[in-house]
Amino acid sequence: MLSLIFLALGCRSKPDVILLTVDTLRYDHVSILDIRSPALTPNIDTLGQDGVRYTNAYSPISVTGPAFTSLLTGQSVESHGVSMNVFRGGNVLEDEEITLAERFQEREYRTGAFVSGFTLRPVLGLTQGFDEYDASLKEQNRRWGNQTAKLAIRWMKNTEDKVFLWYHSYDPHGPWTRWGKRCSGDISKPASNKYIPTYQKIEDCSLPSEYKKRYAKSVEFADKNIGRITTALKKQERYNGAMIVFTADHGESFTERELWFDHGTTAHEEQLHVPLIIKYPNNKDAKKSDSRLISLIDIAPTILAQAGLKKLPKATGRSLLDIKYKGAEYLLGESSHCKDEEVLSCTPKGPQGKEYSYRTTLETLMLKGEKWEEYSRQEDRSELEPFSVKSIEQSVAKDLILRKKEQATKITWPPETKTMDAETLMLQSLGYMGTEEE
Repeated sequence: MLSLIFLALGCRSKPDVILLTVDTLRYDHVSILDIRSPALTPNIDTLGQDGVRYTNAYSPISVTGPAFTSLLTGQSVESHGVSMNVFRGGNVLEDEEITLAERFQEREYRTGAFVSGFTLRPVLGLTQGFDEYDASLKEQNRRWGNQTAKLAIRWMKNTEDKVFLWYHSYDPHGPWTRWGKRCSGDISKPASNKYIPTYQKIEDCSLPSEYKKRYAKSVEFADKNIGRITTALKKQERYNGAMIVFTADHGESFTERELWFDHGTTAHEEQLHVPLIIKYPNNKDAKKSDSRLISLIDIAPTILAQAGLKKLPKATGRSLLDIKYKGAEYLLGESSHCKDEEVLSCTPKGPQGKEYSYRTTLETLMLKGEKWEEYSRQEDRSELEPFSVKSIEQSVAKDLILRKKEQATKITWPPETKTMDAETLMLQSLGYMGTEEE
């Protein structure tokens, strides 16, 4: 009899788990994380008040498909092997890999993913473990977050079971034409268009201030859609007992580097530092701030630990609930590839021209081609002023980065020519193939 009571209590105590991700979101555009944020994000801020704010979280790579693959498997990029977006010729996640969603499916959770960007279409392999994976883009490269939120809310409403839900917003991803009717500001002193990638260019507009303003508006729209999800959770009486994880796959460069308003190009702070907020069931540890150096690969182990589910066999991330875990000694990061843009000095083009970073709480070491750069994270958090690199001949950091670089040399590039399917032709017609989007 007692065993049945405990079993019933255990079933009732299983939390709904909600993963909310916003594509291309800079850390400094979430107002609860940075008081200087140009964007107002009241709904995300509420999550931050009800949860724990992790201020030192990083993506292992500055591009969508590989970053989310790491998040959902708890594995490093070199472990799961997805190091570029599929439409760039990158690998897909192999069927034998086990994902976070599969762990929930094993425990009879209802699992649903509602994603908004074409880089997460089913061919990537992240459908594994989801009862429903909705990436219907209706011959477009994106679906606006309010439309995706409506589908996710309807799906939750139609099940009384515990759910693992992944809601993905693509709203802040360029191009940002939706967020302004014309270019404002002093157009008599425009910046050179050569710094702006083709897919981002807004007709007759090359002012950085205009692009920044539009980006902030896109983030505010994404915040409203996060609010739609959290409001629905409250109406369905799921919010209080739920574990809600809010984060991003990567950030976005503004004018910090050679190429403006883009990502996938570097392993620097603005592209790898991501917001991370976790609202634990019953708002445990609400309003706390956690400064441990952590990675997106720590999210899956943390979720599984909270839900009492079995660990992922190849995950190398650590549970943030482990009080013995003081944070990573270092984090490795990388860009997607060297893009074919005239302003970029990287070489060679393709994955062999990736940038790499080795980041600790004190410093960042970067490898760009054959050039090493070092930055102080205490005095130069934005990584804008490199100083002379100390001797690294016997450095562990050097060995780790060179090992990653060696792995990239094994990637076939350019990818083998294949017959284009209808989806590839559609992307090409929209200007997303052969350009440097994503």
